[in-house]
Amino acid sequence: MSGLTIDGISSTLGQYSGVTAGTIEKLLTASSIYQRKTDTENEITEIENKESAWSTINSELSTFLDKVEVLQSDDTYLTKTATSSDSSVATISGTTAAAEDSYDLKVDQLATATKVTGSKLDVTGTKTALNIAGTLTLTNSDTDSQSASVTISSTDTLKSLAQKINALTNDSTDSNGNATEGTHIKASIVDNRLVLTSTTQGANTISLSGEDSSGNELADDLGLGSQATTSTGQSAIFELDGMTITRNTNTVTDAVEGVTFNLNQVSDEDVTLSLTNDTSNIVSAVQDMVSSYNTLMSTIKDDLDVGDPSSSSNTTGPLVGDSELMLLESSLSSMVTSSKVSGSSLNATDLGISFSDIKGTLSVDTDKLESAISKDATAVKNFFYSAKTTSDGNYVISTSGYTSDLSDLVNKYISTDSLLGTSIIGNIQSSYKSQVEELNDQVDTFDDQLDTLKEQYIEKYTALDEAIMEGEEELSEFTSASSSLSS
Repeated sequence: MSGLTIDGISSTLGQYSGVTAGTIEKLLTASSIYQRKTDTENEITEIENKESAWSTINSELSTFLDKVEVLQSDDTYLTKTATSSDSSVATISGTTAAAEDSYDLKVDQLATATKVTGSKLDVTGTKTALNIAGTLTLTNSDTDSQSASVTISSTDTLKSLAQKINALTNDSTDSNGNATEGTHIKASIVDNRLVLTSTTQGANTISLSGEDSSGNELADDLGLGSQATTSTGQSAIFELDGMTITRNTNTVTDAVEGVTFNLNQVSDEDVTLSLTNDTSNIVSAVQDMVSSYNTLMSTIKDDLDVGDPSSSSNTTGPLVGDSELMLLESSLSSMVTSSKVSGSSLNATDLGISFSDIKGTLSVDTDKLESAISKDATAVKNFFYSAKTTSDGNYVISTSGYTSDLSDLVNKYISTDSLLGTSIIGNIQSSYKSQVEELNDQVDTFDDQLDTLKEQYIEKYTALDEAIMEGEEELSEFTSASSSLSS
């Protein structure tokens, strides 16, 4: 038996029959197994092209959503340019509800917060146990605050006690929208002294009550009783266009609708504060959204392109005939020029948003948009986005408007992870992944079958070569014998 080459083919193969390793490869290529493998690999390539196309759409949808969400930000609609003749004394800002106007303002007194500074405690540090136990109740006379109690154990330190007090400071809202008022009292530690500060300004009073396990006042134990130093807060007093106004804050938001006055220091003279309209932010945001939409829709049209069906070499888009993509295209096209938007009497055309050609290219008439903003900036803001929140503003209960509708649609499609079926595109890509895995298993099976067929061909034609070789040897021997007999 002749030796074998590295790939398992006999070194005698083809020496007599002419059947070489190349011949066997051609025989394998011509087999139905190879053709089925090729068809399967082509199917894998087609699916991978579809998955890649959806990944691109997912990315462009995410970009479009980013542009849409800019139109949901309050910063986009702070469409007022603010100026101050002396910003060290006071500054001004305005929302869409603010009118263009100028104000003369003089600061007579700044608002401050009430502070109670305790006496120095006889401990070696903030992490030393106080050896005090009891329930301490804290009360702030701020009308929006609520009394609350902290339980003190003998192992509590200045640091842990301050943490317990601060855990009750802020207002909170649970997942059901139920609000709980905080104490509005913040604790800090300075030189082994507890310092309690009202987080709201004005002439508030901080009160402490509760006894330790021996019946002594906890306030005295903590250096916050009669030995403490109290600095009572005060209200801000300022003159606005000659009218004297008092507020328990240096950030005044309720003196003029949509206007915020920031008081920075006491002044001897009036400062002039002005607000003028500035539409640049919102116009830029709308233009960015329109541009992103056109990029997205161009990609979708290319993916759905049927090409020229009459051409023998016709090339189509990777997602031609995809019903889900056609639905997305139709929904987006209808929504961006919707004549009716939830929560608003305006429509997209009123703000200059419309198609500029029969191809569905979206455009924005900036003159028309700026005119609508000038006429009623708040109405424009509510057209694009309006949110209903809990009383403290921490939780959004519901949203409405042009961008809210677009966000809802896009969020149904986009996937942050193509391997997870958490959205329409996520589910599509997950399905593609499963299909490719199954087809790859089929390719592996075809490869095994081709390996087996190749071994059969090698064995068959190696045997043929060896048989021919043996026959020629026998013929040579016969010829030689015949020659000897003849002589």
